[in-house]
Amino acid sequence: MSAKPNPAGYLPELALGIPELDDQYQALFDMLGRIDAVSPDMYRQLDDDETDEMLDIMNDLKDSAMQHFSFEENLMDEADYPGLDDQQDAHERFLDDLTRVEAELMNGTSVPLVKIHGFLADWFDEHIREKDLHFAKFRKESAK
Repeated sequence: MSAKPNPAGYLPELALGIPELDDQYQALFDMLGRIDAVSPDMYRQLDDDETDEMLDIMNDLKDSAMQHFSFEENLMDEADYPGLDDQQDAHERFLDDLTRVEAELMNGTSVPLVKIHGFLADWFDEHIREKDLHFAKFRKESAK
């Protein structure tokens, strides 16, 4: 049984062997660490300053994710990867979910940091394991 992944850390087992993508995922996981620094209590409602800081992080995260997804999808397209449509759908759903979380924060809905952090960490971890590692394997086998 493998150890539970550190939700804020990019684990070596998530490496795809595609340096550009690995670097991008490392940067995305590093952003999760910024969430930890917003408040000492990740379970309480955020005050106005913390909400503003969290919205800045969410905006940075969305921008980085969109750049990453675009780059990744271009690699998949160039490789004629059969799972590209599924990847694009997953990316679109993630961005929609991120937009919903942003809207909740902007509307004053109490969204504890632990929930946001957990959603993001789980999504990235699962997406890499269930989707991106398959692409990396396909790309490596296609290059033979």
